[in-house]
Amino acid sequence: MASSPGYALAQLWPSLTVGTTAAKIAQVNAMTVAGPNVDVAIPQVEGYLLLQGIYPTVTTFAAGSPNGNQVHDAALVALKTFVAWIALPNAPPVHFSDPTVSAQVTAMAGAVAAQEAATPGSTGFTQAVHDGLLALGQTKQPWWQANGFFGPVTLVDAANNGLT
Repeated sequence: MASSPGYALAQLWPSLTVGTTAAKIAQVNAMTVAGPNVDVAIPQVEGYLLLQGIYPTVTTFAAGSPNGNQVHDAALVALKTFVAWIALPNAPPVHFSDPTVSAQVTAMAGAVAAQEAATPGSTGFTQAVHDGLLALGQTKQPWWQANGFFGPVTLVDAANNGLT
């Protein structure tokens, strides 16, 4: 059964640091992997941009006009969309849990970061800000949970899969 927890453990086992079985179990139980994305409230996004010191720059850029430069104009559309979103009464959250919405927001953030890379200081939206914004919707979970175990891996799990 290729998708069983035991199979996943057996596949991971050879890559673990050399050591005792107990040390390998401890290493597995300390590992985390990407978890499911979660939705993020607009005030949390605004707060993040404020704390990065770029919220005023972002809103000023969004108030601009197209200039025929593809990178600039893509960032402008992205930020105009964002500013319109946050201006909505009871603005809906950023549904990072929806892969389509997550991809759209990622593309918008990428357009703004590309503008900042092309013209530093124009948006303040550096690659680090981009990554931090997207990280708001990302979670981590224990390796064992992501791979179908009901709790941390035990010596019994290792033994049942021929790893001791």
